[in-house]
Amino acid sequence: MIETLKTLSERDGELIHHWYIACLSSELTGKPFETVIYDTKIVLFRDENKKAVCLLNKCLHRHAELGKGEVVKGELHCPYHGWTYNNQGLVTSVPSEGDTQVKGKRCQKSYPVIEQDGVIWVFFGDSEKAQTVKPWVFPNAHDSSWSHYFMVTDFNNEVTNLVENFMDVPHTVYVHKGWFRNKGLKKVPITVETKDGGVLVTYHQKDDNIGVLIRPLLNPKNDPMEHTDHFIFPNTTRVDYSFGSNYKYIINSSCTPVGSMKTRVYTYIAYKIPVIGKFIKPFIHYYTRQVIEQDVWIMDVQGRNLNPNENWNFQSTPADEPHLQIERLRSLGRAGDPRVYTAEKKSEATIWI
Repeated sequence: MIETLKTLSERDGELIHHWYIACLSSELTGKPFETVIYDTKIVLFRDENKKAVCLLNKCLHRHAELGKGEVVKGELHCPYHGWTYNNQGLVTSVPSEGDTQVKGKRCQKSYPVIEQDGVIWVFFGDSEKAQTVKPWVFPNAHDSSWSHYFMVTDFNNEVTNLVENFMDVPHTVYVHKGWFRNKGLKKVPITVETKDGGVLVTYHQKDDNIGVLIRPLLNPKNDPMEHTDHFIFPNTTRVDYSFGSNYKYIINSSCTPVGSMKTRVYTYIAYKIPVIGKFIKPFIHYYTRQVIEQDVWIMDVQGRNLNPNENWNFQSTPADEPHLQIERLRSLGRAGDPRVYTAEKKSEATIWI
């Protein structure tokens, strides 16, 4: 008997009932934007008031992809026979019928949308639950004293492994050697705390540094470094570095599940560097892109050994405490267990980097 493979949405269970980024605001202009979330094709466009709209990317008539059509006066026209959809998914025109007795009688599925901080979020689960959770707010997105930008990256792996990777310090001395950190065998005590639907990791090593190439820019005065990693359920990580009061650097990553072993990551980089911050953005952007591509590679290296329909049974050590607490929250969320927001645990551990 051949075992039926579960889809990503079946494996993720209740995790589907959350906001996920569909695209950047800058990607949604006058043309439709096509993407995939949880193995389902969707299309986004802007209505006559420039408000973002999201529909299932399939015409009701002969199932052509609506995203290959065009937007006219805020309505989406199917490229096959011209069926036209408004911002609620209602069919407003069927040209072959002379537009009589058909308007408003058919409706394609639409999804709740929120646009903020330069991204467009879609609620892909039960729309009645959309009001019970809020999308992530990117830090300092509207503060002119900070520089910031987004990077969009596709990974051949799933969300749990990705958020663990983004908060995994030990791998940086191997995967990012010469770019982010070099191996020095420093003993670093850490505190790992699950609370309020998140996992916060605090690193107690003030003489640590990051960015082999950009260190002179991020920390020119060689101030003590304050470093925290934060997983925010269900799919977001925030990594903060502070050097004194004036130099700060944030890596904020939000993961959108595309399909089995396929995830799109929206990485928001924000940094505060006095005087020259805005002028060096091209260099910072180049540097961060190289580091992310190294993560793309190692996540693919891991992903090729993972069967998504089997328990992975990783062998962990005390240094993996952040991973274990993240996995616990994701597991609770998958089951729809309300303890995902009330569970608490605080542990002390040590890593060597």
